[in-house]
Order: sequence, then C-alpha cells, then structure tokens
Amino acid sequence: MNLFEWTPAIAVGITTIDDQHKKLISLINDVSDAMKARKAAEVIGSVLQELSDYTVHHFGNEERAFERYSYPDKEAHMAAHRIYVDKIHELIERNKKGELGISISVLDFLMDWITNHIMKTDMQYVPFFKDKEIG
Repeated sequence: MNLFEWTPAIAVGITTIDDQHKKLISLINDVSDAMKARKAAEVIGSVLQELSDYTVHHFGNEERAFERYSYPDKEAHMAAHRIYVDKIHELIERNKKGELGISISVLDFLMDWITNHIMKTDMQYVPFFKDKEIG
C-alpha cells in the first residue's frame, strides 16, 4: 500500500501541473517503500537527484506561466520555490556526507511539499490560471 495516494483534493485542474505533482507523489512512495524494505540508503541518492531534476522542470514550467500571464503573486510563489530548491540541495549535501536518518528527512520534506506547497500555495493560483494554457 502506498503512503500517499493521488486524490482530487490535490488536483489543481491543470493537466500538466497535476501530472508533474503525481510524479512527486510517486517519489514519496518510492522513499516510503525503500524505507519499509530497509533499502532507503540504496535509493535515496537517486531520489534526491530526481527531485533536483524535477524542480528544474516543474518549477520552471510554473514560473514561465507566471511570467506569460503576469500572475500577480509570482514573486512570493517563486520565493517559495527557491526555499524548496535550497532544501533539496541541503538534503543532497547531507546524503553525500552519509548522514544517518536522511531518508526520514527526505520523506518529511516531500510530505510537507504536498501538504503545504501544493495543497495551499499552488491552490492559490488555480482561479487565476483557469482556462489558460500552461505547458
């Protein structure tokens, strides 16, 4: 059983963004599964690299839409993105140092991303981007 499932409550209603958010949920479940199998140390490096790549693609996609449509709260939203990027880089460095318990930190970080960024911050742009092409 997955730790976190996609539900309509998480959907922003923009297909490309929702598909990208589903990838994040997949990474949460990968970390959780690896922890259950006691193999987190073996997969955490690749998960962190995927997260780093994901932020470049996903945040870039959102930020291009912010610019294209002059989203009024773009500065605050982009500042939130930078916090997540910085946290990923911090986790990558901690993993390189072999810090114990890093998988728990990664899982907590990912869960926070879903509950605070997607379900709160991202939901703020939903009315603004309704009927706009984001791609």
